[in-house]
Amino acid sequence: MSANTIIGKVRARRAGFTLVELLVVIAIIGILVGLLLPAVQAAREAARRMQCSNNLKQLGLAQHNYHDTFKRFAGSGLDLEVDWVPLGYRGSFLLKLLPFMEQSNLYNQIDFSGNVGGLVPAVFGPRVPGNLVLSDGRPLRQVSLPTLVCPSDPAGGRNAALNVAISNYAMSMGSQYMFASNGCQEYNRPNGTRGHGTTNRADQISGIVSRCSFASTIAQATDGTSNTILLGEIRPMCGQWTWQSWVRENNAWVGTLGPINYPNCPNEPGYVRGPGCNEERSTPTASGFKSKHTGGAQFVFGDGSVHFISQSISWQTYQYLGGRSDGQVIGEF
Repeated sequence: MSANTIIGKVRARRAGFTLVELLVVIAIIGILVGLLLPAVQAAREAARRMQCSNNLKQLGLAQHNYHDTFKRFAGSGLDLEVDWVPLGYRGSFLLKLLPFMEQSNLYNQIDFSGNVGGLVPAVFGPRVPGNLVLSDGRPLRQVSLPTLVCPSDPAGGRNAALNVAISNYAMSMGSQYMFASNGCQEYNRPNGTRGHGTTNRADQISGIVSRCSFASTIAQATDGTSNTILLGEIRPMCGQWTWQSWVRENNAWVGTLGPINYPNCPNEPGYVRGPGCNEERSTPTASGFKSKHTGGAQFVFGDGSVHFISQSISWQTYQYLGGRSDGQVIGEF
């Protein structure tokens, strides 16, 4: 047998992988995938968080442009003729910001007269403008705007049960007193004295806006705009009121009273159905700022800057950041 024949037979025997070699290769690939997958997920979340930060920056800029025009920040539209009796519903602060968010075409179709959609029970007056039908045939309440949606939130900007578009951002009432709804009493030492912020009196509101039509001026933020939270992230499906359309004036009365990312979200860790603070009906904690970003949430301060605040922040420090005029100026936090 020639040497060439012997070499050919050896090469033929070594042409494929052995089973052991194949298993080793598969194991190596599995390890590499295991190492890369968290990195890919982290990169995707970093991109989502950046998009969320950009949305907040745009909303903060819109609020400042609104303030330049109307000499105060944009507030909600739940007006009070007399205490606790709503005069009319004229939509959320987000509706007022539309012209400053390159949404003038949408804004110009909105009727703010207070007579859209007929009457609801007499004590609540006319309802507007969620039932307004736009030129393309859609009710306004179903219109989703990318600037109002944080891509990290699994809700995706929509409440499917109600078929309405929702927002991941809300103005801040600050450290505002909330009734101990659902038996939640752990967080009720605020400096905003009016329950749920249902007032138009500036001296009864800790933060920038009330549940009604009060909205602060820059001059009324005596602690300094760089020390006062203007607006921040929410998870709308985790609260009793925030799950309503972004159009609604009564959807986003949110404050700093409840700790950041307090567990109120159904079907998630920490949620407890029943009396206490861990349910979506527990207003002191459910009407608070939340995000799906690990470890905290993002906020716009009164000077327009965007900050990530850790959920481990001291509760008292967080209250000081919520208050616009409590005399407590916070440095590093």
